[in-house]
Amino acid sequence: MQKSSSQSEVLFQKLGHIWYVFSEINNELVYSALPEGMNPHTTKLELYHVIEEHMQKVSKQYKEIKAQVA
Repeated sequence: MQKSSSQSEVLFQKLGHIWYVFSEINNELVYSALPEGMNPHTTKLELYHVIEEHMQKVSKQYKEIKAQVA
């Protein structure tokens, strides 16, 4: 299942009992587990904006971690 927007595309994948959201932000793959019980098939579309903001935060955290390791 994909959700397209003017900013990014989001891919949802279920692994075991957990749904994950994947996105490409600034040419890097970013992923995060969705909160327990959240299902993208039953989630209202208004929540996609919140997910996109979350993925931007995850991307920023990845960059900060990479900078500390380098």
